[in-house]
Amino acid sequence: MSTARLTNRERQVLGLIADGLGTREIAGRLGIAPDTARKHRDNAVSKVGKGSQAAAAAALARERSTAPA
Repeated sequence: MSTARLTNRERQVLGLIADGLGTREIAGRLGIAPDTARKHRDNAVSKVGKGSQAAAAAALARERSTAPA
């Protein structure tokens, strides 16, 4: 499945996961609670249809790299 259904915040969270940040680091960077960051991560993984956050982040990275400029 595509990442087209992701909210902007879910995209941000996956992008930060792809950069190697953990949940607490993501929460601090975005100014949200760790539980909120975790929920955005879980929703994004579910929407993308991948079995892990790493796979979902990789799908977003692939889509970004092939998007027209």
